[in-house]
Amino acid sequence: MYVAGGKNMKLRWLLLLTLVVLAGCAGFNNQSKIEDKIETEIEEPKIDYTTLSDPELIAELELREIEVDSLFSVIDTLYTTIDSLYYEVEILNNSLDDAKRQIPANIEFVIPDTITFAGRLVDLRSERIRAKFEKIFARETKHAYKVIPRSGKYFALFDSIFTEAGVPVDAKYLAVAESHLSNLASSPVGAVGIWQVMPKTGKSLGLRIDSFVDESRDVFKATVFAAKFLNQNYKYLERKGAADWLLAMAAYNAGPGSVARVVREQGAADFFEIILRVEETNDYVWRAIALKMIFQNEAKVFEKTFSKEPPITESCRVEHLNLKGHYKLDDWARAQGTTIGVLWELNPWIKISKQKRKRYTAINNVVLPPGDFDVLVPNDAKPDEVLLAKVLKRFKAKNAGYYTYHIVKRGDTLYDIARKYNTSVSSLKSLNNKRSNTIRVGQKLKLYSGSYGDNDGEGYHTVRRGETLSKIADKYRMSLTRLKNINKLKNNMIYPGQKLYLSSGTTSNYSGSMEKGTEYHVVKKGETLSHIADKYIIPVRNLQAVNNLKGTNIFPGQKIYLGTKNTTKPGTVRSSVTEANYHVIKRGETLSHVADKYLIPVAELKRINSLKSNMVHPGQKIYLSNAKSDVANSHIVRSGESISSIAKKYGVSVVSIITKNNLKKRNGDVIIHPNQKLIF
Repeated sequence: MYVAGGKNMKLRWLLLLTLVVLAGCAGFNNQSKIEDKIETEIEEPKIDYTTLSDPELIAELELREIEVDSLFSVIDTLYTTIDSLYYEVEILNNSLDDAKRQIPANIEFVIPDTITFAGRLVDLRSERIRAKFEKIFARETKHAYKVIPRSGKYFALFDSIFTEAGVPVDAKYLAVAESHLSNLASSPVGAVGIWQVMPKTGKSLGLRIDSFVDESRDVFKATVFAAKFLNQNYKYLERKGAADWLLAMAAYNAGPGSVARVVREQGAADFFEIILRVEETNDYVWRAIALKMIFQNEAKVFEKTFSKEPPITESCRVEHLNLKGHYKLDDWARAQGTTIGVLWELNPWIKISKQKRKRYTAINNVVLPPGDFDVLVPNDAKPDEVLLAKVLKRFKAKNAGYYTYHIVKRGDTLYDIARKYNTSVSSLKSLNNKRSNTIRVGQKLKLYSGSYGDNDGEGYHTVRRGETLSKIADKYRMSLTRLKNINKLKNNMIYPGQKLYLSSGTTSNYSGSMEKGTEYHVVKKGETLSHIADKYIIPVRNLQAVNNLKGTNIFPGQKIYLGTKNTTKPGTVRSSVTEANYHVIKRGETLSHVADKYLIPVAELKRINSLKSNMVHPGQKIYLSNAKSDVANSHIVRSGESISSIAKKYGVSVVSIITKNNLKKRNGDVIIHPNQKLIF
């Protein structure tokens, strides 16, 4: 019965496939209806193998599943075909629109007899050369009016990089010929970006090209690549006796070896004296010369001038990112005062990462891997320094971002690994492009970190009022023991606002990414967060930040992390004030970093330094007390005064008073006495 049913189902799929093909050829307007029909009617058979015992039947079922997968593969191919046809129609429509909007060239414009290009005087009086040039000039004029405005965005950058590299600045017109100044341009042979970089050549000259990043589309790094490649071509041809920048530019298109071979065979060393084998390569340089003439004579060629886009260096700022793991940039973009869409538009070198959730459905994310990156952000975007500090702190955690990894050990199976990381075998196979269940010892398997279930999107769950540890374990389909082990819990007691991590790959973020050798205090019955803060001379706000506490609720037995060893033990304090009584901001530091380092609340730092916002800049002096000069203030202790009341009175920190006066502690209290002189 099953076999017959399988044949009927197969025929049904084939019929639907035929409908898809016919619909794709007959009219594209029905595509969405067909997609809906396929997604609602074609469902992958759900078979419970645990109820089957006949080996032959199980083998037959597995064979049918393979057939189902192959049919879905055919459907994917057909969708790709339909998409490509849509793309062709869109191109034709755009061409039609361009023809309607095309700005006609001035037919009375006379091409001059000469033009200077890359330091060479180009003579256009030869009948053969002029006929060729006029043809290329007319062809380039049809599209140049669309590119001239874009030149304002990039030409200043090109001029700067080429001048520094010792390359003729006229080489910038090669980018116009290559891509019409589009970072999204690509060619059938695999060249991409504004400079149409081939992957192999790009990697050989230092560009990073992998599954997350393609620096061929980074206009800054790709232009540096172009300068290196042109210089390399020139030096290579110079050694062959053909020191000619025009030949070096031809080699950018055809390769230096090809040009050198023609030079050797024809016995010439000048671009105008040789006949290049490939017409495209020869035209390539002439196109650049024609484009320079058009750009420099736009008012005469089009009888009007075009407004230019502002230089990219003026419309954007560069923000440096240092990542220890794979991270989505959504929160960082928001913290910078912009959106992820705008961010990707400005940085097309970041590849879109597609996360499959189910068949035909993908979630597109902007993800960066571990490393250092310079990201363009709009100049008018105003950053939220508080949010930015939190995001940057999160980025410092290793392997705790968008992706995490599992190294296969002896005895591991895909089923065991899927269960360990709270995912499915099919998801593991899809993410790692695996067709079978075979894995090998030492293999690196990629997993989504924090992408399963309602886990706040970062691999953890924030405890809500009324929740129990057992309910949370059930929610994420994991054992209670495993959840406790991951979070180093000795009992089942949890509290609202607490973060519970869901996989071992994310525990490096635990308790505020504490350093190795972290000190902590175990809460005793009757203690409050304020008592602990006073005991260790640490502001309550710092304890909340380090322990990810939203309020002041704590419970007996809870570990409250304080800082690293030898910095916050009772009876000792962290050295918080330099001799100059200020801290100089370093690159990448925020006001929050300074507050944490010197155990001074952010609000107090802002008041001391008369800051209206949390924004600081490298080289800025941040004073740590009101004493902003070498002349120390002092106070004579009166009866009944405490160190905290004195600190509050003079607007300084308790820690700075203790440090400057070498005060001691007894039974957790700082010792001061009437008539004692305190300096600060």
